[in-house]
Amino acid sequence: MLAAVRNARDDEAGAIADLLSRAAFGPTVSRLVAFPRTSPHGDVLVAENGAGGPAGAVCCVSFGPTGWIGALGVAPESRRLGLGRALTEAAVARLRERGASTVLLFATDMGRPLYERLGFVAEGAATAWRGTAGAVAGTVTVRRLCEDDRDAVAALDRVATGEDRSNLLDALHPLSGVAVDRDGALAGWAAKAPYGAGIAICAADEEAGATLMATAAGGAAPATLVVPDANAAANANLRRWGFRAANAGERMRLGPPVAWRPERQFGLFNLFWG
Repeated sequence: MLAAVRNARDDEAGAIADLLSRAAFGPTVSRLVAFPRTSPHGDVLVAENGAGGPAGAVCCVSFGPTGWIGALGVAPESRRLGLGRALTEAAVARLRERGASTVLLFATDMGRPLYERLGFVAEGAATAWRGTAGAVAGTVTVRRLCEDDRDAVAALDRVATGEDRSNLLDALHPLSGVAVDRDGALAGWAAKAPYGAGIAICAADEEAGATLMATAAGGAAPATLVVPDANAAANANLRRWGFRAANAGERMRLGPPVAWRPERQFGLFNLFWG
């Protein structure tokens, strides 16, 4: 089947959310799609069904030389028709048009064989954990994030991710969350986006990271923390606190490697753009 892939229309937001929910993303996927749908740096693409409506959808976000693909789903009744491949290829092409030399994504076990056939290379898994954080030893002082922290937040994020995600971070208004300082400089931050399931936590060292995890996910209600499996310190804390694994994805790339540092990522926004 030759799929027709096009930009999503504004009036299709509800239909796309319903489609992706039926494609196993769940009922909260509309929040995940909100950033690429409204950002000038994002795109939502659909593959049409025979009636002109969406049979599959994919989102992508550009960070200049890098870009992310996420929330790719095909309606159950439209699978095995080549729509997943068509959507992936269209998203890669769109990100290339926006300047990305490296395209990244988190793959499910079901999607990974397709991405491997398209040339994507596995780089390590990340797992979404659900639970309530306990206490940590240490004397690190936590404070509230403020607008004056924006430049320092972006600088720490660039070191951890190897990417310039300023357009994503700039979309966080107000900039709310917690931070820790060391020697008068920002040593770590934790922030939650309105369109992500998890709490993003970036820290320069294990002590700052553990303190931010405990503070950000230590409320009465369970919280979601998405952590790279390669961050041994973060995963040890989660297991000690009794968090339970909810789902996982394999980070994959198409193009040159990015100098990311998973040991500095103590929480990702989600299994979409990291």
